[in-house]
Amino acid sequence: MRRALPLTALLLVLIAAVALVPGAGARPTATAVIPDGTYGTLGPRGEYVIFQVRNRKVRKLNFNMQITCQASDSPTSERRFFGAGPGAPQGRTIPANGKLVLNWEEDGGGRYGQISVEFKFGVRDIFNAAVIVPEDRSGAGPEDALESCDGVSSLRFHRGFELAPPPSY
Repeated sequence: MRRALPLTALLLVLIAAVALVPGAGARPTATAVIPDGTYGTLGPRGEYVIFQVRNRKVRKLNFNMQITCQASDSPTSERRFFGAGPGAPQGRTIPANGKLVLNWEEDGGGRYGQISVEFKFGVRDIFNAAVIVPEDRSGAGPEDALESCDGVSSLRFHRGFELAPPPSY
């Protein structure tokens, strides 16, 4: 009986130590391999994305996507383009899981938008973007029509893409 007590205590200590080891029995997480280079694509509706990766950091992002705009005095909505990128945070490191999310505000095509983008590197490299352009009430009178816009886009991109960015005005 006296010998069983220390063995039981030792067994309990070993079980507690194994339980406290992080990732014990778990598979190691994979790190996405992201070679340096220029990435991008040109979508079928005139949408595009182009950016560079150097040392797992995204730089020189430029994209164009369709948004839907609704004027406050019109029952119909209209499709427009929203181009952005130069105002994006530069040099953000892509995490080990290969998913980078950026959020910022930028003037794109005369519209001030709230932008959220996600880069997914992996088996399928995907760029997801969402833009919200709220009504701009500055300088508007009570009779002026106001317009709000929003849109989402999802594009598969690849390494080695070359597209001349549009001229900036």
